[in-house]
Amino acid sequence: PLVPDLRFLQVVEVFCVISAYKVGPGPISWFIAAELFDQPGRPIAMAFASLLSWGGKFLLALTFPPLLKLWGGYVYLLFMAVALTALWVTWFRMPETRGRSFDDIAEEFRGAEALPLQNNRDFNTFK
Repeated sequence: PLVPDLRFLQVVEVFCVISAYKVGPGPISWFIAAELFDQPGRPIAMAFASLLSWGGKFLLALTFPPLLKLWGGYVYLLFMAVALTALWVTWFRMPETRGRSFDDIAEEFRGAEALPLQNNRDFNTFK
């Protein structure tokens, strides 16, 4: 064959990608939950962030093989679109927390009453 057996290199690359994820974007949900919630609400926020993180990984592992069979290599375009959407949400919708207290961040969320998050009983999720 023209290409030598590269199984060892493939395994090393998979470990490198997983390691890069774990030190890069992997823990972002933990940082967001820790910075946006005060101490009484932080355990619930961390549990929910963990649920979303593990649930997303489970969904990815569950859907990747059928999508790869259906779309071939183009399945990565779908995942790229999801990653770019997450980047956009993080970059443009998340508040900057550097050098700010929790009260400053909470005040920014309290200013979001114009968002349609109220029901008929005047329940506001930001209060």
